[in-house]
Amino acid sequence: MFITLIIHLLSLTSHQLMQILLKIVRKLKSLLGLNSSIVDYSHIEVGNRTRVDGIDVHIRNGLPDKKYVSIGSDSVISGSYFFEIPSGFVKIGSSTFIGGGHFNSVEGIEIGDDVMISWGCTFIDHNSHALSWKDRKNDVKEWKRGLDENQIGKYKSWDNVKRAKIVVGNKAWIGFNSIIMKGVNIGEGSIVASGSVVTKSIPKWTIVGGNPAKIIREIPEHER
Repeated sequence: MFITLIIHLLSLTSHQLMQILLKIVRKLKSLLGLNSSIVDYSHIEVGNRTRVDGIDVHIRNGLPDKKYVSIGSDSVISGSYFFEIPSGFVKIGSSTFIGGGHFNSVEGIEIGDDVMISWGCTFIDHNSHALSWKDRKNDVKEWKRGLDENQIGKYKSWDNVKRAKIVVGNKAWIGFNSIIMKGVNIGEGSIVASGSVVTKSIPKWTIVGGNPAKIIREIPEHER
């Protein structure tokens, strides 16, 4: 059993070994009651005076030297960031706050300056699976094969999965537990009420809410 484990470890890439090591360290810190985060900076570009406490970046089938998360200066960023294929990325501006949540990208997620995103939000720039059954019928088998080989998502096909970039404009505010779907463009200064599911783009300086999110009112000039 020990020899099998050694052979398996030798078959892994350096990035896979790093991810395993980080998981072990996080688990030990959790058991010991230590709260400080362990951040792998190999895929993150961080601006001056920015804090990335509590950020997790998961690269699945990516490029070893690519910076998948790029953050401007004076920001406070947390959350989990998942990249299924090499084309995904998340770009975050300056003086922006992200209190946690889940970001899953195969196309691209761009977040501007002076943005506030509360905890529990989900951003996903793709459908995850093809709409047609014949195109997604092998998804579970392909995913399981990757799990069995400790190469998550390696065999999943993205050929027929719809995708579109998400863009969040400067000064926007997104309330907790909101979901932002593929292709959405949130205009400058707009506000998304907590718990909303945003499936369509939002004009500048507009408040939206609900599932699916609908326009509540425009923000007048004196409130901006």
